[in-house]
Amino acid sequence: MSVSSLHWRENRVREGIYKQDLKQIDTSAHETGLPKSNGATIAPREQKPEVRPAENKKKNRRLRWIILPLAILAAGGATWFWIYSSQFESTDDAYITGHEHPVSFRVSGTISEVLVDDNQLLKKGDPIARLDPRDFEVALVQARAQHLQAKAQLQQASVQIPLVEAQLAQAQAQADSSKANSDYLERTFQRNSELFYQGRGVISKQDLDTAQSQAATSLASYRASLAAVNVARENLKVAQAQQQAAAAQVDAALASVQNADLQLSYTTVYASTDGRVAQKTFEVGQHVQAGQAGLSVAEPGVWILANFKENQLGPIRPGQPVQIQVDAISNHTFLGTVDSFQSGTGAVYALLPPDNATGNFTKIVQRVPVKIRFQPASIRGYEQLLVPGLSTEPKIRVKNG
Repeated sequence: MSVSSLHWRENRVREGIYKQDLKQIDTSAHETGLPKSNGATIAPREQKPEVRPAENKKKNRRLRWIILPLAILAAGGATWFWIYSSQFESTDDAYITGHEHPVSFRVSGTISEVLVDDNQLLKKGDPIARLDPRDFEVALVQARAQHLQAKAQLQQASVQIPLVEAQLAQAQAQADSSKANSDYLERTFQRNSELFYQGRGVISKQDLDTAQSQAATSLASYRASLAAVNVARENLKVAQAQQQAAAAQVDAALASVQNADLQLSYTTVYASTDGRVAQKTFEVGQHVQAGQAGLSVAEPGVWILANFKENQLGPIRPGQPVQIQVDAISNHTFLGTVDSFQSGTGAVYALLPPDNATGNFTKIVQRVPVKIRFQPASIRGYEQLLVPGLSTEPKIRVKNG
């Protein structure tokens, strides 16, 4: 059957339906008393398009060929993502840190000069600030004067030593002389006694008494000489002790000079290492106390302190490669290496560590700080941007895919 004949039949069917509808309308109008339709205002009944099973099958087949590849791609992508993710351990609880050296004066005073500015690059030994040195200069002059005075006293005490030693030698000589004279007079008295008592009148009683008196006087003189020797020896000990005391005073005065010199040198504070000025609060005219920090020197070398959960630590080992994302530098991926683990969780070293023996125990996943070092080639050109405190997200490769 041709296409034209099909269209003709379809039109004939529609005309038949249209005439049947008009007939029903006229019948209804006759029963209700309404005027009949003239056939001009009645539209043909709207027909629903015929649903063809062949077309539905084609559509379903097309949908299957579209959905099936998409499902396969989604499953493959999920599998690849799971396999890829299992090769890494990451955390967003990680920050850049580094060595911060607080700078403070070791003495109290008033700042007279500040030699650095905010964020200035310093070399080790560069002067940073100075205190008013006049009080310390006066103390140094006074200490030096006391040192000179102590040296003079030591010299005086040292001069006394030979004099006292000479006095001791003189007293010793006098004692020896007195002893010899006493021995001679004692022997003379003994001979006179024998002559008087055994010789019966060879010498007189007066001569005997004179010899006895001379022997006693000589013995007393000898004992006095011995006492003088002991006094001279004690004087020598005193002189030697005075010399030692004077020498100690010299040492103490010298230490005072050195201390005053140190105190004066402390009026200028220097950079203890290479780095950059941070947290500067030193100002001219400010009175500072000893140990009061006025700025910090941040070393250029930084690293990452990443706090990993305890259930992530199993596959992590020192030396593993790390991919690092820094929030402040989102357009660059840095590389690093796992350096070491802290020997304890963060809770252990907290100011108030938890006491799980109290009875009110709630298990909390602990975190362990892991130190990660940057690879020098990776941060070249970004050294000034990588500062302590920046948030990072390290991703440690724990498996080789």
